[in-house]
Amino acid sequence: MTESEESESELAIPVDYVPGARGHAVLAVGPDADGVEAVAVWRLSPTGRAGGAWVVRLDEVAQDDQLVRIMWMLQGRCLVGWDRGAPVAILDRIAHVLPQELVSTLRGYVLTVPELLTEITEHRSAYGEAVDRQRAVSKSKLAPLAWPSEVPDHENLAARLAVQPRAASPVAGTALALTSAVAMTAQLWQDTEQARYRRKYLRALGEPQPLPPRWLACLRAAADNSAQATI
Repeated sequence: MTESEESESELAIPVDYVPGARGHAVLAVGPDADGVEAVAVWRLSPTGRAGGAWVVRLDEVAQDDQLVRIMWMLQGRCLVGWDRGAPVAILDRIAHVLPQELVSTLRGYVLTVPELLTEITEHRSAYGEAVDRQRAVSKSKLAPLAWPSEVPDHENLAARLAVQPRAASPVAGTALALTSAVAMTAQLWQDTEQARYRRKYLRALGEPQPLPPRWLACLRAAADNSAQATI
């Protein structure tokens, strides 16, 4: 351990409970276990933990209200995708069976994995610059910040998670890959904050946060909008 660092055990960051945020929702379309086109819906916590997973055949959504009940459980959450258009396009495919206000709300809050990775990279760069400034005025030798793992680019992360051997169907595999990306990205941020907060002189940048500011703001805005709609 270098000077001005604290032990990791003293820096525990709550990994799942995030005040004011409900979490994310993942949508995917593809073949189910029988080869029939279906929509997969995964409900995730703010840090990417799955709290519900469903696969519904598209040819059955108009005859059964199961999908409507499932989608209502996504209220107050941000849709998340590899790009902004994909989850919105899936939502549009099932919009004819959903209440219009629910569709409008979900369309209004969308996050993408590349945006989340970029925000983490921005903060790591800012923290590194803060170390350089401290090094210029410190009499002690300061080591560079060491990250447990580097931030991958979007293409590498997507390729790494594309194969889901334990998935029950292709559409479930697609949803699981995206779910894993959200969880891994949240872990990258928690690793980032832990590395920063071990440096006493970097604590002036603020208390450890469970998610990056823009990411967290979007989750909280979605939750707040849903709360306002029920008043």
